[in-house]
Amino acid sequence: MTGCSNPVVSVIVPARNEEACLALCLDSLVAQTGIHFEIIVVDDASTDRTAEIARSFLGLNHSPGEDARGPTSDLGTAHLAHSTNLDFGEAGVPTRPPLTVISAPPLPASWTGKNNAMSAGAKIANINAKWLLFTDADTVHKPGSLARAVAEAEQHGAALLSYSPEQEVRTFWEKAVMPVIFAELATTYPPQAVNDATSPIAAANGQYLLISREAYDAVGGHTKIASDLLEDVAMARLVKPSGRKIFFRYGGDAVRTRMYRSWAQMKEGWAKNLASLFPRPRALALLRSAEFVLIIGNLAAAIWASLSGRHTLAIQTSPLTIILSGGFWMRIRKAHFPVASNIVAILGLPLFSYLLVCSARLHRSHTVSWKGRRYGSIPAKTGEPASPHTSSAGAAYKWPST
Repeated sequence: MTGCSNPVVSVIVPARNEEACLALCLDSLVAQTGIHFEIIVVDDASTDRTAEIARSFLGLNHSPGEDARGPTSDLGTAHLAHSTNLDFGEAGVPTRPPLTVISAPPLPASWTGKNNAMSAGAKIANINAKWLLFTDADTVHKPGSLARAVAEAEQHGAALLSYSPEQEVRTFWEKAVMPVIFAELATTYPPQAVNDATSPIAAANGQYLLISREAYDAVGGHTKIASDLLEDVAMARLVKPSGRKIFFRYGGDAVRTRMYRSWAQMKEGWAKNLASLFPRPRALALLRSAEFVLIIGNLAAAIWASLSGRHTLAIQTSPLTIILSGGFWMRIRKAHFPVASNIVAILGLPLFSYLLVCSARLHRSHTVSWKGRRYGSIPAKTGEPASPHTSSAGAAYKWPST
């Protein structure tokens, strides 16, 4: 690419209607130092100012359909533009990398929009880049994190490194629900098991997924998981059986994100994913609802018994409340949320259960939707874990308005 012919990393940012957060993401990416890299923003048919914001980071616009590496007719109507305004720091490493903005090609049948966008970005990534970093437009990357991530992947001999970002939570809904979900994810996909080559458990977080170009090409890239709504876990389930190493951990020291800004966004997003993340969503919903009833019920009984002088009942219910609450607290701490959010999270148990049921119902009825597109869903059979070799989603359909 112009100004940087030998990047170590191609950073690919798929973006669909991300005007609220894209500028912060790109600010944090262009500020990365200590490593050669390029940034590719893929505008996925946005109807807001996403493309305009991405182009505002460019220093120079080129003709549509061409870049410094030649024609891009395979990307259909892709529009390319580049930044050549570079500042070079120590050892000639650019502190403001080349940046490319493209429009995702028309959505093929049986592809999800995000997979289509990421595949388009990977196709035009510099052939000299050893690593591809797929990262969401709502992430903010901490200074020097890109160079450290590559060093960490190489230190562990990993072909795929993924961080679970620090989750920003501001509204009541975020504080109540997000810790519960991420604690459940930490239990279902423990990093130590994911990182263990002898364990069948594979997982990754698509908000920060760094994969070697060799591994990406060897497993077939996004073409192999084109219809999968849970593309991050699906990619991990391609990489691990190939004999390549995965390294997965909480990455609050590297990246942060705020996934959802309202209950409506949260409901749509988690309803899309939960039934694929957890093999028995309805059973898990029942378990967490029962946990909530037991904790709150025993707490209420203990308080009432103490206030009404029923000491025997108070003695019976108080220890049980402490035991149940302690178990919940130990589990919720795995999610790495602030103490205040962990306390509020007890109220997130019934909300989490509701989202699980919604997700299971949507997947069963083949009406999973996300950002104006509807997807046919193929959930795992009830009572069985999702197969590591099958897709969790079927064909993609656009709403009539898009």
